[in-house]
Amino acid sequence: MKESYNNLKKELLDINGAVASLLSVLRSRTDITDARFDDWQKACTDIHHQITEEVVRVAVIGPVKSGKSTFVNSLFKGDYLKRGAGVVTSIVTRIRSGENLKAVLYFKSWDDVNADIEQALVMLPSWEGQSDEKSFDIRREKDRRLLRRAVEGLSDDLLITDGTRNINSVLLSLYLKGYDKVSGMITADSVTTEFSGEHFAEHQTFVSDDSLAVYLKDIELEINNVNIDHSIEIADCQGSDSPNPLHLAMIQDYLMRTHFIVYVISSRTGLREADIRFLSMIKKMGIIENILFVLNIDFSEHESLNDLKSLIEKVREELALIKPDPDVYSFSALFNLFSALSGSLTKRDKLRLGQWKAEKDFVSFANKETARFNSSLKSKLSEERFRLLLKNHLERMSVIVFGVERWVSTNRELLAKDVNGASEMIKNMKYHQERMEQIKTLIKSTLSGATWDIMKGLKKDIDAFFNYHPGGVLEQTSNFVEQYTISVEKYREKIASSGFFNTLYLVFQEFKQALDKFMTETINPEIARFSGEVDARIQESLESVALPFYSMVSDDIAELKATIGKPSGKEGKTPGEKENLLNINALKQITGLSLPLSTAAIRYSAKIKTETLMRLGIYSAIKLFKKVLKKTQDQEREEQMRALADGFKLIKSETEKLIVFHFENYRENFKFQYASKLVDAASKHLHQILMERFQSFNTDLRTMEEVMKKKGSDREEMINFLDSVSVDVRRIKKSIDKCRAAIEQ
Repeated sequence: MKESYNNLKKELLDINGAVASLLSVLRSRTDITDARFDDWQKACTDIHHQITEEVVRVAVIGPVKSGKSTFVNSLFKGDYLKRGAGVVTSIVTRIRSGENLKAVLYFKSWDDVNADIEQALVMLPSWEGQSDEKSFDIRREKDRRLLRRAVEGLSDDLLITDGTRNINSVLLSLYLKGYDKVSGMITADSVTTEFSGEHFAEHQTFVSDDSLAVYLKDIELEINNVNIDHSIEIADCQGSDSPNPLHLAMIQDYLMRTHFIVYVISSRTGLREADIRFLSMIKKMGIIENILFVLNIDFSEHESLNDLKSLIEKVREELALIKPDPDVYSFSALFNLFSALSGSLTKRDKLRLGQWKAEKDFVSFANKETARFNSSLKSKLSEERFRLLLKNHLERMSVIVFGVERWVSTNRELLAKDVNGASEMIKNMKYHQERMEQIKTLIKSTLSGATWDIMKGLKKDIDAFFNYHPGGVLEQTSNFVEQYTISVEKYREKIASSGFFNTLYLVFQEFKQALDKFMTETINPEIARFSGEVDARIQESLESVALPFYSMVSDDIAELKATIGKPSGKEGKTPGEKENLLNINALKQITGLSLPLSTAAIRYSAKIKTETLMRLGIYSAIKLFKKVLKKTQDQEREEQMRALADGFKLIKSETEKLIVFHFENYRENFKFQYASKLVDAASKHLHQILMERFQSFNTDLRTMEEVMKKKGSDREEMINFLDSVSVDVRRIKKSIDKCRAAIEQ
C-alpha cells in the first residue's frame, strides 16, 4: 500500500532538504545575494510542511455489523478497534500509523451536550421546563433532577417506537447515566483525553459504553505499525443504516473531506435496500468514482466456493446499477486478522482459525482477493491521484533551483566580462528588470480584480441555489413539509391509551425524523454536488487568469538568455507546467477549509411546545372537558383528534419558518466561511506560485554591481564559489529529473 507513494515522498523531502541547505549557504553571503533567497527559503519550509502534513483520507463505511472495524484492524494487523460498537452514538474513529501507540478522544463541549439535550426535549410531554426560562445546563444539579424526572415519567409507548427504543429518550438517559464519569473531563471548549502505551486499551471503554460514547465527537488512534504510511488516515465510520439521520450526516461530513471510500458488505446479508439507498446518495454527492467494494466473507455462511461466487456475482450486478463496472473484492477480514495475530489468539479463536484453514478452496480464493485488493488500494492511494500532488511540490522546487542556476550563470557571465561589457549587460538587465516589475504589478492587480469578479458571480449563484426558486433546495424542503401528512386515525388508539400530549409528541417525532431523513438523503447530497461545481469554477476561473502570464515570462526568458549568454554547465528546461498551477482539493486540505457541517440540522426552539399548545387552547379546553361541558368520552376523543390535526398543522407552520432561517444561515456560511475564503486562498496561492516563477528570472541590480566591483583574489574566490554552487545545482537537478521520471512513470 505504501511503497511507491512513501518512497516518492521521501525523495521529495530529501531534495527539498538539499535545496534548503544550499539556500542557507547562499543566504550567508549577504554581499552577493538578495531578498529572493529569503523568499525561496520560506518556500522550502512551506513545501516541507505541506509534504509532511498531507493526509490521504480513506473512509471505511457500510451497514452495522458488516465487519468494518474488523476490516480496519486487519489492515493494521492488530486488534486495535473495538468491534461491534453501538448504534445509538455516532463516532468516527480515525487511525494513522505513528511512532507511538495512543488513543486521543475528542469530547464535545458543554454547549454541544446541552444543545443535543435541548433538541431531544422539544415537545417532550413529561418535561416540565424551568420557571426562570434559562437554557438547559446539565451541569446544574436542578436541571439534571428535572431531566431525570422527565425521563422516568415517560410512558412505555414513548420509550419504544415502532418496535425500537426511541432515539430521544435513549439519548437523554445516556447523558444522565454518563454525566458523573465524564463531568471532570469536559470544559466549555472541546477537549481531548489521551490513552497511550499500556493504557491504550482503556479508550475502548468509551466506545463500548454508550453512556460515555455519547459525550464524544470522534476518536483518533495512532498505531505503532509500519504496514501503512503515517500520512494515510483510515476512518472507521458509524453504520450507514443507523436509525438516526444525523449520524448519516456526520458520515457525509467526513466523506466530503475524504479521498477514497471502502464500502464493506457482509456476505451474510448481501446488498440490502439500505445499502442501495446510501450508495445512491453517495452518487448524488459526486464521489461515487473513488470507491472500492469489499464483500466481507463469513466462511461458515457458504456451502461451497461456487455458492460464494454466485453471491459475489449477484452483488456485482446489483452494484453495477449504481456504479458501472464496480471494483468488488471478496475476502474474510476476520480470517486476515486472525492470521496476522496467530501467535496471540485465544484457544477458541485458534480453533476457529484452524477450521477455516482447512477450507483450502475458500482460503486460496480469499488470499488472492486480499492481494488484489491491497494492490488496487495502493494504486489508488499513490500512483493515480497523488502523482499530481507530488509533482506540484517537485515543480516548485524545480523553479527555485532554476532560479539559483540563473543567478549563478548571470553572475558568472558578469565576472567574465570587462568593465564595458559588464556595464552593458547590467543596462540590458535593468530593462528586463523593469519589465518584470511591471508584469508582477499586473499579476497582482489582475488576480485581485479576478478574485472580486469570481466572488461576485459566485455570490449570485450561491444566493440563487439556496434562495427560493423552482427545483431549488429551499423549495424542495418546503414542498416536503407542506406535502407531508399524517393519518390522524392511526393515532386514535394512541390518544385513548396515552393521552393527547404524548400522542402529539409522537406525531412531532415522526415528522422530525422524516424531515431529518429527507435533508440527509436528498438535500445534503445536492449541496455537496453544488459545492463541487463551485470548487471547479474557482479553479478554472483563476487558472484562466494566470495562464497568460506564462507566455509573458517565456518571451522575456528568451531575451534574457540572449543578454546573459550561455550559462555555465548544462541548462535544463524551464520548469513549471501550466496544468500544475492549482489543485483546489490540495489547497482546501492545506488551509483546513471545508463545507459548513451537514449536522447543523434544523434547530427547534423549546418554545414550540408551549406556543403550539397555547394556540390550540388545549389548556383551557382540557379544563372545560373536565369541569363544565361534561362531554361524552367519544365527543371528547373527537375534539382531541381535531386538536391533534390542528397541532400538526401548527408544527408544520413553525417548521417552514425554521427552514427559511436554516437555509439563510447556511447560505451565508457557505458564501463567506467557505467560498469567499477559498477564492482568497486560491488567489494568494496562485500569486505565490507565479511570483516564485518570476523571481527565478529576477535580478537585484545592486548586488550585480557589487559583484562587478570585485577584484583580484576576491574575484577569484567569487568565481570558485559560484562554480561550487553550480556543482550542487547540477546534482539537485539530476535528483529532480530522476524523481520526476518516477512520478510520471
